[in-house]
Amino acid sequence: MKKSVSCAILAASVVVLALASYALTSGKENVITLNGAISDSQCAFNVHSDSHSHKWMEKQGVYGVKDDKSCTMRCVKEMGGRYVLVTKKTVYHLDDQTRPEKFAGSNVKVTGTLDAKQQTLHVLTIEAEKP
Repeated sequence: MKKSVSCAILAASVVVLALASYALTSGKENVITLNGAISDSQCAFNVHSDSHSHKWMEKQGVYGVKDDKSCTMRCVKEMGGRYVLVTKKTVYHLDDQTRPEKFAGSNVKVTGTLDAKQQTLHVLTIEAEKP
């Protein structure tokens, strides 16, 4: 009886260790770093813009919009937008809506894990792109 209980405990321990090891290594494999600009979902997805950019908002003379930063901030704070990362090919939703604020309208390097189905980056770090 004691032998079978010990075997069961040992087997359970091996399974737990295998699952923990998989979780730790699989998370590291999915970490990516992308370069792009912190923008807003309104302009990036043409909700208020017809050019996927802030230039249209500036040309229309939208109150308070004078550059990429002011347009991004206005669209997020007053027009229901959310911070996104715009790369050369793709727009990524960002799960963290606090850290991107200080980089609004700027080029950045974002490190995180990607939920490809939702096109969402789970942000680990954001830093200004070096010129």
